[in-house]
Amino acid sequence: MIPIIYKHYFKDARESLIVGLLSALLGIFILIGNSYVGIVFIVLGILFIIKSFPKFKLYNTLKRTHLEITKEKLSENQSDFGNGIFEFNENSLKYIDKLQTRDIKWNEIKNFKVVESNLFLIIEQEKGDIMVIGEEEIGNESFGKVLEFVKTKLK
Repeated sequence: MIPIIYKHYFKDARESLIVGLLSALLGIFILIGNSYVGIVFIVLGILFIIKSFPKFKLYNTLKRTHLEITKEKLSENQSDFGNGIFEFNENSLKYIDKLQTRDIKWNEIKNFKVVESNLFLIIEQEKGDIMVIGEEEIGNESFGKVLEFVKTKLK
């Protein structure tokens, strides 16, 4: 689940690093060809490489936070976890289980993704606040209806 949720953070950091390395390498080759324009490419490459480190750090922080929150939630009371109930209303999505009741307005949900027959409702990605509804849990027909309803609400 982590690679799916935070994939764009990792991709952004990796692309920045690759651009930096290629630019620095190009600059070195230009310098070898006796042109001082290569210095510009080397400087740009170094800046992109430096820029990639905070991005990797952010990705690792988000991943670690997500894992800590998940571990904390699972260890709180494993026996208390049961099946939750989702209620799809015109104005909000209501989730009820043994531990909590949440009423989430549709405008609070930032995005949604469908990955491997699972619907990810992304509320606060940075905090790991993501709800998942699996096709296996609710059935193929119900999953299709839920997906169509969510698509109309989160255009």
